[in-house]
Amino acid sequence: MFHMSEFEIIERFFKKAHPNSKGDLALGIGDDAAIINVPEDSELVMSMDTLVSGVHFFEDASAENIAFKSLSVNLSDIAAMGASPRWISLALTLPEKDLGWIERFASSFNTLAEEHSLVLIGGDLTQGPLSITVQIHGVNPKGKSLRRSGANPGDVIYVSGNLGAAAYALKNIEGSILYPAATEKEIQQLHRPKARIKTGIALRDVATSCIDISDGLIADLQHILKASQVGAEIELSDIPYSDSLIKLKSELAIELALTGGDDYELCFTIPNSLSNTSLEEIAINCPITKIGFINNKNASLVLRKENEEVYFLKSKSYNHF
Repeated sequence: MFHMSEFEIIERFFKKAHPNSKGDLALGIGDDAAIINVPEDSELVMSMDTLVSGVHFFEDASAENIAFKSLSVNLSDIAAMGASPRWISLALTLPEKDLGWIERFASSFNTLAEEHSLVLIGGDLTQGPLSITVQIHGVNPKGKSLRRSGANPGDVIYVSGNLGAAAYALKNIEGSILYPAATEKEIQQLHRPKARIKTGIALRDVATSCIDISDGLIADLQHILKASQVGAEIELSDIPYSDSLIKLKSELAIELALTGGDDYELCFTIPNSLSNTSLEEIAINCPITKIGFINNKNASLVLRKENEEVYFLKSKSYNHF
C-alpha cells in the first residue's frame, strides 16, 4: 500500500468518486486530456485558484478543511459569474506520500464535489511544498454570464451573507488580544466558506455586475467600479457585520469587514427599479443586504458614517504580492 504509484493513488482515491452523471463528458480521467461536450446553447465559464500552505491555510490545517476550502473558493468564482458548476481538475502537490492524509483530503473534496454535481475530469499529482490548484468549469445560457462590468449610475449595491467573520476568526487564532474568542460559526466560515452558487444563479437575469469577496469588500468592489467606469457610495451602518464584529469597537469592526477578506460572499449591483418580489426571490437562498449605490464618479469610492461624515480606511485589503 505504501508503494502505490501516482496513478494508483488517483485510481483509488479520486477516479471512482465522480461518475459522468450528466452524459456530457466524452473522456475523463485516464488519458492525456479530458474531452467535454458543451451544449450549443451554453457558454463555458472557467476559473482557477491555487492554495499554498502557510499562505492560504495554516501548515497544521486538517486535510479535510484544506480540501473543502480549495474547492469552495473556486465554486465561489463560478457563483460570481452566475454559472452552474460542472467539471473540475485538481493538481495536488504533496511534500510526502501520506496515504492517510490523501484519503482524508479526497473524502472531503469528493463529498463537496458531489454536493454540487461536479465531475473530476483530470489533474496532476506531484511531490513538493504543499499546494492545491483547482480549475473549475461551469456553464451558463449564452449571454447570461455575470461580469464585473455593467454597473450603472443609480444601481443599488448589495452583499450576500455577512462580512468579517473569517477575518475575525483569523485574528483570534493568531492570538490578538483585541479580538475575543470567535464563535464556532465564524471559525467554520474561515475554514469552510460556503459558495453562493444558488444566489449567483438567481442573479443571472437581474444583476448588472457581480464579484465574489475574497480579498475584502473594498478591494473587490473597486474591481467592479474600474471595470464599469463608475463610482460608489457605501453606508457603513448598513454593512452586515458578523456576530463578533457587532460587539467590537466600531473602527475595528469596519476595518475587518471592509478589508479582512476570505468572506467568499457576493457583492453585486442591481437596478434601483427592481421589484421587492424579485429581491425576495434572490434572498430565498441567503440573506442579502443593501449597502450603497452606484454613481457616475469614475472609480471613486466614498465611505460614509451615520452622521454623513466620510470615513477613511486605515487598513489595506489583502495583496497576493
